[in-house]
Amino acid sequence: MKKTLLACLALTLCLHPLRADDTIDQLRRAAEKLKNEFSKVKEKGEVKGREWYKRAKEHLTTSRPEYLKQSADALSRWKADIDVLKDQGGRDYFKTRVTALEQHHAFAVKELETLTAITDEAQFRARQKSFDKTLWTLEAAVEQAQEEAGL
Repeated sequence: MKKTLLACLALTLCLHPLRADDTIDQLRRAAEKLKNEFSKVKEKGEVKGREWYKRAKEHLTTSRPEYLKQSADALSRWKADIDVLKDQGGRDYFKTRVTALEQHHAFAVKELETLTAITDEAQFRARQKSFDKTLWTLEAAVEQAQEEAGL
């Protein structure tokens, strides 16, 4: 983080041949703006983390059939979102991202099938934790791609 801040400050100094007082004032404003942006990102991450933790606790107390239904519904919604992103087209790197989302979704579907086939409750709950992480990372990746696509 310090290296990024120093790089931004050095770049600002190189690009703006102004008087020293103006440059210092601009650097202070730039540093303050950068600090505020980092704070927003940090807060957003903390809120998202708390939401995921709360959902994980809820999932552990949700009945098995209800959990499987909710998971299948979520996968269906994300598949629809991925299909919309796929229709967006765009640059090659974005198409690569959408392809990765499709692969991530396919992996999650296989993991759900494996989870559904487990008969032992303790083993089901143990694998459920791993499956939750798969769902959360898929959700985050879809949201990030949607933001990038402007959706």
